[in-house]
Amino acid sequence: MSDVIKQLTIIGVGLIGGSLARALKHAGAVGEVVGSGRDAAHLQQALDLGVIDRMETDPAVAVQGADVVVVAAPVGAVEVIFRAIAPSLAPETILTDVGSTKASVVAAAK
Repeated sequence: MSDVIKQLTIIGVGLIGGSLARALKHAGAVGEVVGSGRDAAHLQQALDLGVIDRMETDPAVAVQGADVVVVAAPVGAVEVIFRAIAPSLAPETILTDVGSTKASVVAAAK
C-alpha cells in the first residue's frame, strides 16, 4: 500500500486508541505505532500485546517524526496534551482526536 502512515502516534492507548492502532496495523495502513500515556505499565502491556511498536511516556517525544497523531485521551486533558506536543509537531503532521465533544478541543487547538 503506497499510502501507508509511516509513523502513527496514539496518545492514550486505551480501548479506543488501542482499537484504532490494531485496526490500522491489521489493514496494513501503518508502519510504526508509537503509544504514549502516563502509565508505563499500561504502555508495556500494549507493547507486549503488539498493539503498539514503541512506547513513550513523554508525549512531546512520542510525536516527533509522526505523520499522524491521534489524541485518545479524555477531552478534559486535551488542552494540556496539545500544549505539551505543539513544539514537537512538524507542520505537515496530521493531528486529530477521538473525543466525543469538539468545542473545547477546537478552542484548545487554537
